[in-house]
Amino acid sequence: MTEQRSGVLVAEQPHYLPWLDFYEQVARADTLLVLDNVQWLRRGWQRRARVALPPGTPLPPPAEPAFQWLTIPLEGAHRDTRISELAVDTAQPWTRKHLATLTMLYGRRPYFRSQVLPRLEGFYAQAAKERGPGSLLRTLLASMELFYEPLGVKPRVELASKLDRSHPDKTGRLASYCTQLGMETYYSAVGSLYLKPGPFREAGVRLLWQKFRYPAYDQGRKGERFVVGLSIVDVLSNVPVDEVRKWLEPSPWGPFAPSPLPLGEG
Repeated sequence: MTEQRSGVLVAEQPHYLPWLDFYEQVARADTLLVLDNVQWLRRGWQRRARVALPPGTPLPPPAEPAFQWLTIPLEGAHRDTRISELAVDTAQPWTRKHLATLTMLYGRRPYFRSQVLPRLEGFYAQAAKERGPGSLLRTLLASMELFYEPLGVKPRVELASKLDRSHPDKTGRLASYCTQLGMETYYSAVGSLYLKPGPFREAGVRLLWQKFRYPAYDQGRKGERFVVGLSIVDVLSNVPVDEVRKWLEPSPWGPFAPSPLPLGEG
């Protein structure tokens, strides 16, 4: 039996151990287009992940960041280098340090050792072997898909560098990607405020905006505020994976609502 495709495209730059909103997007998508043909941002999310502050460290005032960054070091990176060309700096033992940091931060959380640590160990063991141009992209892609299977998401992954990007406008380029891949719907993250509906309408592509409500969960900080936007590592260290999978299910209303069963079925 041929699998029925939803025709939904999500386009994202590659990320390091992404946040929960990313996985909600992927859960809605037929195809995940990785924008590996854009310039890297020194202070962007591409090679950095937000994780919790050390246990016992009080959260700062609301106006200050209540998290810390894990950053993958780069070798010979220039401002105009595209993500697909970047190389990880193998002179630095970053994989060992990152695994040690995550174990220190989350080792006492209820689900870290069962749901997270075994996958992190395999991921960092492989990441430590990556060398040369393209090694950052391979590492980021591996980190993104690290929890696809337990979260029950199965996107088809495509690279934008293999498509035509001649359209001069960013929005028009995304609409063009949809038509090149045969997708009828583009599901955009809330932060993509530069998008304009016009080019999508002209291409016959439906534009939908993400409206995911980030669930609050126990982060192990009694009496302190909930910190939004941390890595999926934080989520799966604190919440049973079956519950997180329910968070990623489509709501019973809206464009992704499950189709009602015909009368007499169910």
